[in-house]
Amino acid sequence: MPKHIKSTPGQPSITVGTTSETGSAIGGTLALQSTAGNKVTKAAKAELARTEGGSAAIIGWLKGEAAKDKKSDLFAHYEGLAPLSKQLAHFRFSGGGTPSLAKAKKFMTGFFGRSVDWDKFSTIIRDINKENTQNHNADTNRDFTGYGLAGVKGASQGASAGASAVGKAIGGTAENTTKASNSLGPATSMLGGLSSGLQVANALHNDNDSMESYERFDNAVGQGGGGLADMASAGANSAINMHKALGTVAGVAATTAVGAASIVGGAAYMVSGTAGAISHHKRVNKLNELEKNAGKDDALREAASFGAKSQSINRATSGMTALKGAAMIIGGGLLLASATTPVGWILLGVAGAIGGIAAVYKFYKKRVRQNEVVDRFLDVDKKIEKLQAGNPDEKVSRDEVRQKLLQKSGFNSMAQCYNQITADLAQTIFNKGVKGKDQQYVELLSNIGLKVDHKKLTPKPDMIAKKLHN
Repeated sequence: MPKHIKSTPGQPSITVGTTSETGSAIGGTLALQSTAGNKVTKAAKAELARTEGGSAAIIGWLKGEAAKDKKSDLFAHYEGLAPLSKQLAHFRFSGGGTPSLAKAKKFMTGFFGRSVDWDKFSTIIRDINKENTQNHNADTNRDFTGYGLAGVKGASQGASAGASAVGKAIGGTAENTTKASNSLGPATSMLGGLSSGLQVANALHNDNDSMESYERFDNAVGQGGGGLADMASAGANSAINMHKALGTVAGVAATTAVGAASIVGGAAYMVSGTAGAISHHKRVNKLNELEKNAGKDDALREAASFGAKSQSINRATSGMTALKGAAMIIGGGLLLASATTPVGWILLGVAGAIGGIAAVYKFYKKRVRQNEVVDRFLDVDKKIEKLQAGNPDEKVSRDEVRQKLLQKSGFNSMAQCYNQITADLAQTIFNKGVKGKDQQYVELLSNIGLKVDHKKLTPKPDMIAKKLHN
């Protein structure tokens, strides 16, 4: 029979069963708890088995793909991870959540889904190892679009100018040579407008308080001002092309607008290009001196060498920009003087071609510089010498040696290694020059186009990396 225990005043009474009833109730409760515990344990074991099974399948697949793609040296970096780090890698390979082969194949394959994205694999492993995998200086889609538009626009303008020049050389009439110079007009106008618009957008995007005076001047005048003038010229050209398509005579106003915009844009390019060529030349000399006087500071020596190469590339492209501006001024002036002469259109075509050459040159030289920096970091030349010393008759492939050394260092590509070098170097420069106030590093920053503010702790490492690269 249940017993009633009097409650404390104000509290409800408690009913307690007899001994046998109480024992039965407790037994039932324990049984329920045991059953629930068993269910949880079974669920946990099932989840663990599923996770381990998924991880094993993922690693088996990746290892097989690594052997097939000749990436075994790179895969070895996964095998060198600690057990807990390996478990983290399994989750990362699956894009998060419970590891599974299906998810890993979807997440770890490239654009076409046919092979492993080994760049992604390398980034995951290095990130787990607490390495800085951020790419501060990658060419963005906007950069690649700019290179492409400038190159194609330059080619079309150069072809137009060439056609006109050939027509004139073989005795063609002014009418025919003018027609030849404008035969690619619609394409040139469209590409010119797109390229110039992107140039103005880049000028706005790239402006930064940490940049030296010349950089901000070039950004505003050379890139922004010149780009706006080019856009005006492209718009006027489009009006002329529309008249031609309709079989009507283009108004004098449209040709005058092209000439005037060309003179304005040409002046902006010529001034900024000339100033840039002088400024970059001085910087190259100062950075070369810093490299010589670096003493035992390997980071300063490497950074000065790095910066000098970038400034040398910029010196050449600034010179081309000045030439482009001069051709635009003369060509625009001739258009204002007489719309019938083809020489003005020819010179504008030459100016466009120079701009295209400058864009292609900078893109190419940046790639060459990347190879040089990575090869020096990996000691590729020493490795090749060692291999050739062992077998003088065997021809050693630089690309194969470089790729093997990259994989052994945890990188899948030169770009990844280059980005790591740049990021690490930028962090060192920030620590010593911006935070540490080391005068040699402050001078280095000034000569890659950046001014130091010790109170605000600027420029930041990402900006330093970009200026080292660009």
